[in-house]
Amino acid sequence: MITTQQISDLLNYKSTDYPVVSFYINTDLRHTTIDKIRIVAKDLIKSRRDEIEKSELGHDQKEALKKDFEKILDYVNNLIVQGNQRGLAIFSNRGGQFWQTFSLPQKTKNAIIVDPDPYVRPLLGILNQYHRFCFAIVDRRKAEVYEYYMGEIMDITELFSADVPGKVRIAGWYGLEEKRVMRHIDHHAQEHFKRVANFLFQLHSVRNFDYFILGGQSEYLPEFERHLHPYVADRICERIDTTPHAWDINKIKSVIQETESRLNNERYNQMVDELITDAGKGNRAVTGLDGVLKAANIGNIRLLLIEEDVVLPGRECFSCGYLSRDEEVCPVCGAKTEPMDDLFDEIVENTVNYNGSFYQIPKGTKLSEHGGIGAFLRFNA
Repeated sequence: MITTQQISDLLNYKSTDYPVVSFYINTDLRHTTIDKIRIVAKDLIKSRRDEIEKSELGHDQKEALKKDFEKILDYVNNLIVQGNQRGLAIFSNRGGQFWQTFSLPQKTKNAIIVDPDPYVRPLLGILNQYHRFCFAIVDRRKAEVYEYYMGEIMDITELFSADVPGKVRIAGWYGLEEKRVMRHIDHHAQEHFKRVANFLFQLHSVRNFDYFILGGQSEYLPEFERHLHPYVADRICERIDTTPHAWDINKIKSVIQETESRLNNERYNQMVDELITDAGKGNRAVTGLDGVLKAANIGNIRLLLIEEDVVLPGRECFSCGYLSRDEEVCPVCGAKTEPMDDLFDEIVENTVNYNGSFYQIPKGTKLSEHGGIGAFLRFNA
C-alpha cells in the first residue's frame, strides 16, 4: 500500500552524491506474464546501464548505480505477483542502501529514471484515486476496528470494556435495586462508548481516514454516535446492523468493498456527467481522443478521465514528445512520428508531468460514448 507519509518521505529524501534509481514496471497479469515482466526489466536496466557507462558520472557513482540495477533486477526475477497488484515501483540509492518498494493497484508505464531525486509523480497520480476506510463495529461492551486501503484490510485492534456488567435482573425493594444496577450498567456502557470514540478520533488524527463505516445494533448506534468527534461523525458513509465477532475478516472486507464500489461509482458518474456537460458548453473540458491530444500537447489537462482497458492507437514523436492520432510528421520539430498501439501511458505521463491528475474510470459510464477519454482543462483553447 502507498501512504501519503511514504510519498512525503520520498519527496524529502535527498542524495547529494549518488543518483536515485526510480523503477516502474507493469505487472498486470491480465495482459502480461511473469516471464515478460522479467524480460522487460532486464531490457530496461541494460539500456540504462549502457547510458550510464557513457555518462560523465564518477567511478564511485557508476559502481553504486550498477549495484542498484543488480538489486532491482534480482528483486524482479524473484517477484511473486499477488492480489490486485497491477504495477510495481522500486526506489534504490547508494547501491541499495536506500531501498523502497511499492505494489501498485494500477498498471504503470515501464520506466527507469536516474535522477538526484526520487521520481514520484506516478505514485501521486495513483494515490489520489483511492480512499482510506475505517470500519468500527461496536456494542455496549466490545469494539472491533479495521482499516481498509487499496484492496488490503488490517485488523487494527479489538477493544474490550471488561468492567461493563451484563444485564442483571434484581427485584429489590420495589425494583429500586434493579434500577440502581441498570444505571450502573448504563454508566459503564457510556464510558466504553467514550473510550472507543476517543480511540477513533486519535486513530483518524494519524491515519486521516476518508470514510468511516459503523457497525452495530440500531438500538445502540445512536448512543455511540453522540460521543464521536465531529471530524469522525462527518465522515460516516454507512451504518450496518451487525455485532462484534459476527463476521470474519473476509466478510468485513467484502462489506467495505461493496461500500467503496458504490461510493466510487457515484463519484465517477458525477465526474463524467460534469465533463460531458462542460464539454458540450465549451466550458474548459473536452471529450474524445483528438481533443485530449490537443490539450495534452500544450500542457492544458487539469484532470484526465480515461476508461479502464480502453485502447488509444496513435502516433508519438520521440524527439519532442508530440502526440497525435495519425500525423506522420511532427508539426513541432519536423521529425517522423512513430506508430503506437496504445497512447495510454504517454497521455497519462504528459498529464502528470504538467502537475495534472488522472482517474481510471470503470466501464459502463457515459464516457464510453465519447471514446473512453476526456479531460477538464486549465484554460479554454
